[in-house]
Amino acid sequence: MAQIIELNQSIEYIDIDTARVPYTFTIKLIDRTYKFTIKHNEVGDFFTVDLEAANGDILCYGDPIRYGRPLFESISDERFPLPMIVPYCLTGDSLAEVTKDNMGKEVKLYLYSRG
Repeated sequence: MAQIIELNQSIEYIDIDTARVPYTFTIKLIDRTYKFTIKHNEVGDFFTVDLEAANGDILCYGDPIRYGRPLFESISDERFPLPMIVPYCLTGDSLAEVTKDNMGKEVKLYLYSRG
């Protein structure tokens, strides 16, 4: 997990290396550990993420990464990450979608607290 400073605030995000896609990594969010698998669908030209709990339970398979839409939004329960994970650009650029060119660069998976 990486951090940036924006207007004197520390904003956390999940760092994605598109050169390694498809790849799997483990990350601790708040008090739980998850396994993320990032993939790219060449036919539709979009990224997806699979989410697995630390105990090996598959929580989500193939959730599309869409600009401005929280990941796992429609299927969350108490096993899902506590922070909302939103693909977004904080550079001021007016972007409308996640692409191979902007994912992990301008567009990052930012963590926002729920509520």
